[in-house]
Amino acid sequence: MLANELVCKACYKSSDVITDAESGETICTNCGMVIGTDKSSQHVTPEWRAFDANQMGDRSRVGMPMTLTRHDGGLSTVIGKPDKDASGQGLDNSMRSMMQRLRTWDYRIQASSPTDRNLKNAFQKLERLKGKLGLPGNVIEKAAYIYRKAQQQGMVRGRTVAAALAASIYFASREAGVPRTLAEVASVSNVSYKELSRAYRQIVLNLELKVPLVDPIKCIAKIANKMEISEKTKRHAVNYMHDVITSGIAAGKNPMGLAGAILYLSCIRSNEQRTQQAFAVASGVTEVTLRNRCNDLNIKIPQLN
Repeated sequence: MLANELVCKACYKSSDVITDAESGETICTNCGMVIGTDKSSQHVTPEWRAFDANQMGDRSRVGMPMTLTRHDGGLSTVIGKPDKDASGQGLDNSMRSMMQRLRTWDYRIQASSPTDRNLKNAFQKLERLKGKLGLPGNVIEKAAYIYRKAQQQGMVRGRTVAAALAASIYFASREAGVPRTLAEVASVSNVSYKELSRAYRQIVLNLELKVPLVDPIKCIAKIANKMEISEKTKRHAVNYMHDVITSGIAAGKNPMGLAGAILYLSCIRSNEQRTQQAFAVASGVTEVTLRNRCNDLNIKIPQLN
């Protein structure tokens, strides 16, 4: 669209000007100076930009989100490995050598301090434990937060990174209601039970964390799914567990052992053939503990017979 009789303030010539309908800018055709801007006609749709091969696939506005599970919070950049320029042409030997050197220094700078190297090593192990234990993302974020707090207060010094990290994972799982036992976390983390218990107590006491109670009903679901028990028996066991919690018998008892005993008695009532040894292995307790819990339930709740 053309508009006449406007004088440009740069070249002081009265010439035709062009108005860009998309940006709302009025431009002098003689010198290219932007004379004015019409805000009412500015483009207000999203400024989609894509830097992939076809320039049309990814329309995301930002990169990866910030996360505590990376030593740098997910804010660092990475120099790509393809040795090509913006037009897709291959780089010459000197430029390729320089880019490789830049990648090396970029990798070194990202973990230059001892603290960053410690966090980087710990969070690499955390990513592996996430898959082994089947933990959701919120538990991993909480575990990374607890580990950072423990490192800031110097509790990681003098003990292995694996022990402090496993203790953080156990507390985060317990707080989120994900049934993971201390022995299970110790086995997957390749840490002794004694060392993990000591690190867990140290973190809880120094950080003044409030340890939540374990829900025995979730322990029932975990054991039942592991042993492939029928849904009918599982529902009976959940109802029994509600009665046990209401009567106060569950206080001070190992939730996994109690859940295993209730499931064992529920299988007897439903005529499902399961042995005490199988329930003891699935619950992570001994057969003696399982029989003691069964005796307590038989004495105080007769309807389980």
